[in-house]
Amino acid sequence: MKIARKLFVLTFTLIALGLPVCTLAQIKISYGPDPLQYGELSLPAGAGPFPVVTLLHGGCWRSSERMIENYRVMSKAMNEHGIATWNLQYRGATNPGGGWPGTWQDLGNGFDALKEIGESYPVDLQQAVVVGHSSGGHFGAWLAMRSQLPPNSEIYVEPQVSPVALVITDAYINPLMIDSIGETGEIYCGEPLLEKLVGGSVEDNIDNFLQISPLEWLPWGIPQEYVVSTYRYPVSLPRVLAQGKTSMRTPPDYPALAVIAGDEINVRLISNESHGAFYTQGSRGYNATISAVLRLLGKATE
Repeated sequence: MKIARKLFVLTFTLIALGLPVCTLAQIKISYGPDPLQYGELSLPAGAGPFPVVTLLHGGCWRSSERMIENYRVMSKAMNEHGIATWNLQYRGATNPGGGWPGTWQDLGNGFDALKEIGESYPVDLQQAVVVGHSSGGHFGAWLAMRSQLPPNSEIYVEPQVSPVALVITDAYINPLMIDSIGETGEIYCGEPLLEKLVGGSVEDNIDNFLQISPLEWLPWGIPQEYVVSTYRYPVSLPRVLAQGKTSMRTPPDYPALAVIAGDEINVRLISNESHGAFYTQGSRGYNATISAVLRLLGKATE
C-alpha cells in the first residue's frame, strides 16, 4: 500500500469539501498489512513545514491498542507548539509476528513511513526527533543506531529517514534489564521476553542480542535528552531500582557512556516521579519531556 497515494486522495477530498488540511486532529496511516502496523499523524494549524516528533509508547516491550493512547494528549500539546507528531504503533514481543525480527522491522519501517508522508504533508524530515518512554526509549535508542547494523541482518531496514535528536524518558536501554529479577523474585515484566526479542536464548543468539543493544553502538551521533526518575536512575549504589522491579544494582551508566563515546547528552533527574507520569498531562515528567523536545528543536523559552 502506497501511503502517499492514499494521503493524496484524503487531501483532495478535504480540499473539495473546503476543510483545512493542516488542522486535522489525527490521521491514521498504515505502513503494513498487520492491524498494529500503523501510526497516527497529527499536524498543527498552519502551512508548515513542521518539525516532526515520532512518539514510541512503552509497555514492557509489548504492544496493544490501549498503549498507543498514552501519547495522544502529549501529541496535541506538541501540535500547539507548532510540532507535528507521528504516534507509532508496532507489534511488540508477544504479538503475532512480533519479537525477532518483526518488532524491529516494524520500528524501522514505521519510522521510515515519514518519507512518504512527507510527500503529501508538510513535515520537515530534517527536524525529525524521536521520543520514547520506558521500553519505547529502548526502541528510540535502537532507531538512533540502526544505520550501523550490518545490511545482512534480519532486522536491518535501510534507513529512509534519520532522527536528528532523541528524547529517552524513564527508560532502560540495556536489554539485560528486560528479564531482570526484582527483590520479590518476580521477573521484570511478569514474563520472560528477552528470548522473543532476540529469536531464542541469548547464549545461542549473541549476535542478535548485540544488534538490539544500543549501548554497544555508541556514539549514535545525535543530541540526546535523558529525562528519568530517581526511582530508576542509580543516584547512589548499591540500590534496588524501579521501585523493586529489578535488583540489578549496577546497570551501565548510559549518560556517562554516551559522553565518553562523544555524544551530546543532557540529563534531567526528577525526584520520585512515578513511571506513568511521563505521559500524564501536567506532571513534572510530562512537562520535562515537552521541554526536552523544545530545547532540541531550538524552541525553548528557558
